[in-house]
Order: sequence, then C-alpha cells, then structure tokens
Amino acid sequence: PEDRPPGLPRVHSNLERSVELRRQLQEEQASYRRKLQAYQEGQQRQAQLVQRLQGKILQYKKRCSELEQQLGRPCPLPVYQDLESALIRLEEEQQRSASLAQVNAMLREQLDQAGSANQALSEDIRKVTSDWARSRKELEQREAAWRREEEVGMGVQGGQLDPRGRCTAEEGGFRILEREREHCPREHVSRSK
Repeated sequence: PEDRPPGLPRVHSNLERSVELRRQLQEEQASYRRKLQAYQEGQQRQAQLVQRLQGKILQYKKRCSELEQQLGRPCPLPVYQDLESALIRLEEEQQRSASLAQVNAMLREQLDQAGSANQALSEDIRKVTSDWARSRKELEQREAAWRREEEVGMGVQGGQLDPRGRCTAEEGGFRILEREREHCPREHVSRSK
C-alpha cells in the first residue's frame, strides 16, 4: 500500500470526478430534452391556434362579404370589431409563437453543447480508466518483482541457491542491487556513489 506509485490515487480520484461530471451532464441533457419537447409541443399548439384564428378571420371576411352583397351596404360595425379583435389576437399569438421558436432554438443549442461536453467527458473517462488500469498493472508487476527480490534476498542470506540452482550469494545480492538501481531516481544513485 505505501509502495504504490504516487499517481494511482490521483488517477482514481480523476476517474471518480469524471464519472460524477458525466452523470451531471446526462441529467442536464435529459432536462434540456424535456424542456425542448415541452417548448416544441407549445409551439405546435400555438401554430394550430394561429391556423384556427386565420380560418375564423377568413370565415368572418366571407360572411361579411355575403352580408354586404345581400344588404347592398357595408357590414354593421360589430362584425368589423370582431374581425379587428381576431386580427389583434392573431398577431399576439404569432408573436408568442415566434418567441417560442427562439426559446426552442436556444434549448436545441444548449442540448447540442451538453451532448458535445458529454462526449468529451466520455473520452476523458475512457482515457482515465485506461491510465488507471495501466497504473494498476504496473503496480502489480512491481509488487510481484519486489516479492521475488525479497525471496531471492532471503535465499541469499541463508546461503541457499535460487530454485534453479544457479545463484550464488554474491550474484543474488548483485541482482538485488541492480534492480534497486533501475527503480531508483538517477540523482539518488549518483548521491549514493
């Protein structure tokens, strides 16, 4: 545990942080999708309402023309007032529809940005996971090498041969020193000379 490479806890911490960020981004993305869907549905309702109002205006105009032809004079004032209020309402609904279209476009852009961030974070998680697995493998290899060195060292101290029967005490000690030199920083080796 205390012999572990110093980078392994940092890699594990980065992995946990990346997973948490990815979860948050996925939640935000789902929220944006719900909002986008709600705005799209609202926009569709607005468009349907505008179509209905336009249809009513056409009906009023047609009815007014028919009445004018029957009477031989212009329509009475209340019909024109109804037509004018319908036109005002139509204009208001068209403005609301345009506003919803802007919000819809903004939410779509935010959703695209969240998707891009999520993709980048997924790549980071993949990289951190790969780094973590590589560091863990290196650690396991070092621990196995240290155990072998300890076993060889114990055999040398007792004046025994290694399992293959080829190692003298001097050769075993030399191999241990050689491996330690390979793992030590260069400045440490130069100071020990």
